[in-house]
Amino acid sequence: MRRVVMGHNDSGETQVLSDTDIDPITIALLPGATVHRMWELDKAPVLPVTTTQAAPTGTYFPGPGGLRFGCISIPPGLSYEPPADVSASDMEAVIAEADAKLPGMMATFDATRPGMHTTPTVDFVVVLSGEGRLRTDNGIDVALRAGDCVIQNGSAHGWFNDGTEPFVFWYTLCGTD
Repeated sequence: MRRVVMGHNDSGETQVLSDTDIDPITIALLPGATVHRMWELDKAPVLPVTTTQAAPTGTYFPGPGGLRFGCISIPPGLSYEPPADVSASDMEAVIAEADAKLPGMMATFDATRPGMHTTPTVDFVVVLSGEGRLRTDNGIDVALRAGDCVIQNGSAHGWFNDGTEPFVFWYTLCGTD
């Protein structure tokens, strides 16, 4: 996925700081899903921006004052439940992979409700394509399609795709106190 970052040069003129492709992150625990970590800040932004940031190395979810911007694609039928025949050691390995690639993500999931997670963030989500659903911790399902927007305020939720095409959405996560 292409990312173009605009900013300023030392004279204050607008310039392209970066024009590059961002590779998707995939993890064995979520087969077929992709995550693009497009831009991440661990504190409030300061202008002017004169340099591009390095590849993300911090936690997947931001702390207070931090921001995350990216894209997630959920394949049809993703259940979040590991296959019954996965050994404990194999499960440890896929969880370790997820923690390495998306630090802190696994800690937000509820082990008793597959796919459900809660983060201390305000999330702004825009569905780009496909159809999916947002499930709440009390079992409410909200059908979503391209163009729909969701504002999550630290509530437990899970993203599901019962359709036949990838369910793709952009997100901005704002860390809270």
